[in-house]
Amino acid sequence: MAKENKKKYKHIESFNPDVLSLEQSHQDFSYEMRLFDAGKGYENFNDFLNEEAFGYKDFGEGVTYVVWNVVYDRNHNEIGRDVVSYYTLATTAIPYEDRIRLDEDEANKVGEAYDTKICGISALEIKMFAVNSKYQDVFFEYEGENLPLSAWIMRSIIDYAHTLQNQVIGFKALFLHSLPEAENFYRENGFNVMEKNMQPLHCVDSEYKAMYLALKEVHMNYDK
Repeated sequence: MAKENKKKYKHIESFNPDVLSLEQSHQDFSYEMRLFDAGKGYENFNDFLNEEAFGYKDFGEGVTYVVWNVVYDRNHNEIGRDVVSYYTLATTAIPYEDRIRLDEDEANKVGEAYDTKICGISALEIKMFAVNSKYQDVFFEYEGENLPLSAWIMRSIIDYAHTLQNQVIGFKALFLHSLPEAENFYRENGFNVMEKNMQPLHCVDSEYKAMYLALKEVHMNYDK
């Protein structure tokens, strides 16, 4: 697979990621921030990063992080950097119907065939995730693994989620809405489509595919 990727895709020899907050990125590298380009047809991602992300934070809708690729000289002095990607995180819950079939006597007593409860899976939502067109379909090999930069970054988000849930706040899953063209990418990185009994909360992205990645064991019952 690694050899096939090297033939088909571009590769980058050096990737030095540096994840900064939105505030620090704008404060220290405002010019470089404006150069971010998600590509034709995805201009809304550019607008979000430079115009809307601060509002999301102020209204409690999500906190944005910027992933940079830093260029160093021979003496390891920074001589430049590009925005590779950014992502926005927020808390949420995935509602689901927990349903257990009652035995005949109990069903006759309550007049229902099932004991049904609406429950929720605590989750961290990836509300926005975009990659600079310069780094799209670009692979990087590290410790024998040859993956797109987007996959390395998604791994880092998942690792960060594990750190948060172990040290800061408890939740059980990652959640997102995927554009149609990105569904395979998320599947390859461990995400699944919603189960039959899951009912994601409505939002502006509800037209897109809702997907989740369980980080802790999730117990659900849905008897037919």
